[in-house]
Amino acid sequence: MGRYATTDMAKDAGATGTDTDIEAALASSEIIIERYCRDVFVPTDLSFTVPVDVWGVGWLPVAAYTVDVGTLGFDGHTWTADGTGPFDGSVEYDVSGDFGWRTCPEQVSMASARLAARARPAAFTAQADAEGNPIGRPPAPTLQDETDPAPPQGRQGAATERTTGDPVVDAWLEPYKTNRVLI
Repeated sequence: MGRYATTDMAKDAGATGTDTDIEAALASSEIIIERYCRDVFVPTDLSFTVPVDVWGVGWLPVAAYTVDVGTLGFDGHTWTADGTGPFDGSVEYDVSGDFGWRTCPEQVSMASARLAARARPAAFTAQADAEGNPIGRPPAPTLQDETDPAPPQGRQGAATERTTGDPVVDAWLEPYKTNRVLI
């Protein structure tokens, strides 16, 4: 079972193969989601090196539930070092703790299952529809297809914009995406 979605959820989304193959696809989907959203959606023990400012305050890149050292702010990201300083701006602390969401949101689970299904699609079969076109592949292009402009094939937006590779998954994960830039 994956951390964000189960093998059954991935199979319902269209993933095929052995349970081990689907588990590997789910693990890959979790990495894609975490990089896209810049967040972790299950409780996870992590450690970060956090630089602090002159007041001893630093910013955790992932929301923490609890930390082993220092004081965690109410937002889960603000962290204050123990001690009185002075902090000259070059001090870094290793902050370990319990990070991530307490329960995985349903949209994140659906996104994980869909990404796993994209990685493990059903095999192509040469069955045909009523018009004789192979199922699963588009019909041969007509003259009209070649002269009419096609809809956009790629995701709209800047070339540097984050994407999971699936516009539907991007839309599902948009509310959970952290937009901050870490320097």
